[in-house]
Amino acid sequence: MTMMLNVDEKYVSKVENFIASLPEGAVELKNSLDDEIAKRVAEYRSSKMQTTPLMDGLQSIREKLVSQL
Repeated sequence: MTMMLNVDEKYVSKVENFIASLPEGAVELKNSLDDEIAKRVAEYRSSKMQTTPLMDGLQSIREKLVSQL
């Protein structure tokens, strides 16, 4: 079963303690997308990420769409 919980900040430690009290392997914790988003933003800002301007390649897409009309 997959479950997503929104826990009030004042109860986070209690929930974490409860999860820690369960048998090993009973619960698999996954990070939210915040970590992935932060990593990609940092990569983008450092100029390491290869990006393509929005307008590049749109002409070929337009031509394909027009040909389908």
